[in-house]
Amino acid sequence: MTDTGPGPEGRGGEGGREGDGSGPVARPGVLDRLDAFQQRHPATAVVGATVTKYRDDRAGLLGNLLAYAAFLAVFPLVLVLLTLVEVFLFGHPSAQKEVVDAALRQFPDVGDELRSNITGLSGRNTALLLVLLLWLVYGCLRLSRGAQVLMATVWNVPRDRLPPFGRWLPRAVGFLVVLGVGFVAGGALAGIGSFGGLGPSSALVGLVGSLAVNITMFWAGFALIVSVPGVKRSLWLGAVVAGVGWTALQFVDAQLVTHELRHYRTLYGTFATFIVLLWWIGIGTVITAFAAELDVVVERRLWPRSFRRPVGPPPADAPPEPGQSRASGVDA
Repeated sequence: MTDTGPGPEGRGGEGGREGDGSGPVARPGVLDRLDAFQQRHPATAVVGATVTKYRDDRAGLLGNLLAYAAFLAVFPLVLVLLTLVEVFLFGHPSAQKEVVDAALRQFPDVGDELRSNITGLSGRNTALLLVLLLWLVYGCLRLSRGAQVLMATVWNVPRDRLPPFGRWLPRAVGFLVVLGVGFVAGGALAGIGSFGGLGPSSALVGLVGSLAVNITMFWAGFALIVSVPGVKRSLWLGAVVAGVGWTALQFVDAQLVTHELRHYRTLYGTFATFIVLLWWIGIGTVITAFAAELDVVVERRLWPRSFRRPVGPPPADAPPEPGQSRASGVDA
């Protein structure tokens, strides 16, 4: 007589749990095991939580907006810099070249393209210089505001808690000064390694000096753009990551930029410089956003954290995601 009783799903065993009618029990897959592994170990848990928070905050989108704002400010900045150098260092061509090289050295190969295609304005172009100054101010304010929105999102600062324009403007100016001084000083130190001004140790001195300037620049920028009470010390970890990443871009990726320029120049001609410069700035903003997310994850201990997206909407009584349960304060 044939057994017509319940199948494996009804009797329990591998197909399901006995008597609960829940159906088959899914075995953990490769991603589940990988997720469990990264949450068990502090080093991987911090990285995994940072990547997850980067995704959940949509920091990549905010970083792209920041890259476009930086791109908007670069060309008037270079043109104004060349003009001011020609005016204040008139008759000193070697000093002019050193200042311009120090600023453009932050962009390997792309800086050479900018130097060869952009020249300063003569004194008869005062009106155009004023237009470029206005363009530069607008681009720099967009850059500062984009950085502020990115940092506010990363630290979960509500938009209505951000300071108004009048109180934010000094921070914006300070942020731009930090970037300007950091870029020129870092580029000058990188030039020591490139031209061997200190003998055999030039490369090491240039690398260490540029790295120190870049780390300090990122720390000061993080601290200035949005002031979250009590987190000044925790900003150093993100500043180190961002500084190391940007220094690596300067010293290692010159060949990659050369390859991209060669490829895009074949397709787009002169416009290749613009495309590659935007791509290069985009890499820098991704590094910056990731470093800022790392600061928050470490400061607020938002790890371990699963990198798997939940299927379907969370239940009504589900606890909030780490870091989302309370609003952070912000100083003007």
